Amino acid sequence: MISTGNDIVALGSINKQRTCEPRFYSKILSVVEQQLYHQPELAALPFENYIWLLWSVKESAFKYLKRNNHQLVFSPVKINVLTVHAHPDQHYSGSLRFEQDNLFFRSIITNDWISTVVNEDDNFEYIFNDVQQIEHNDYQHQSAAVRKFALDKLNTFFEGEFKLEKSELSLPVLMRDGELVNTPVSLSHDGYFVACSFNFNPTVQ
Repeated sequence: MISTGNDIVALGSINKQRTCEPRFYSKILSVVEQQLYHQPELAALPFENYIWLLWSVKESAFKYLKRNNHQLVFSPVKINVLTVHAHPDQHYSGSLRFEQDNLFFRSIITNDWISTVVNEDDNFEYIFNDVQQIEHNDYQHQSAAVRKFALDKLNTFFEGEFKLEKSELSLPVLMRDGELVNTPVSLSHDGYFVACSFNFNPTVQ
């Protein structure tokens, strides 16, 4: 199955001082990833945002990989970010590797959040990823809001009556008119923000 994976980090919820302590970030970043931060093109990126950027990349990759590797357990330091590039308007891109899998990511950093989506190649033409602000930050509201957000977006690309359900692994699966659709959807929420991603290439449905 063609997969998808996304993540969002609400920057208003992070503890900057704790984030920048080596005993914290060493559980997320490898030594090589720590060295990547010193690239001149990342000079304007605060270190705490860099840490959470890579966290969002690794969390997105885990969601991507989990669909095809059901036994996978999330371990950030085992997912290796190989490259990080800065682009205008706080956009970032790069590559990563987990065992034999090579993946690519696209991220956006605003004053309020970091959003990342992962793909199997460097072509994101048919990869949808978007963020929405919500009114409440309790889990029940987040869960309902992100599902509605995803379904509303799906209806702009595809026809039919969609419904999101959970698989046995608690992964979101998309149903249309009572049948399973081969369009994996990834959902994420943190604080007052929700995000979703999916592949809208008609050849993969």
